[in-house]
Amino acid sequence: MGLWRGQAWATAFAYANAEKSIGLPWVVLGEFRHGAAVDKHDPIEVSEFLAIGVHLIDATTVVPNYVRICAALALMLEYRAMGQNDLWIAAMAVSFNKPLLTRNRRHFDLIEGLRLEALKS
Repeated sequence: MGLWRGQAWATAFAYANAEKSIGLPWVVLGEFRHGAAVDKHDPIEVSEFLAIGVHLIDATTVVPNYVRICAALALMLEYRAMGQNDLWIAAMAVSFNKPLLTRNRRHFDLIEGLRLEALKS
């Protein structure tokens, strides 16, 4: 996460969008915490940082969208190159009718009904 690393592009985006809230899907929380643990970051600092967003934990409405997205993409060669976590994240964005913020549109452009907001580094 660019904000954690203090990257200029992420800081500029955060300041330009300070009035908006950001949803952090459970998959993103898991990926972030895993990376932080591997890099031996202080768990308390990580928890405080992750409080910047709204944690999206309930997958009740997400699972049907995940299944629909995977089924629609299963016959495409690009599907095999996509990570399952990215598919879960896309399903969350579709389920909550929110744009997915990413610096990598490559795979997400294939997903019908997904609104993307591309971040520039």
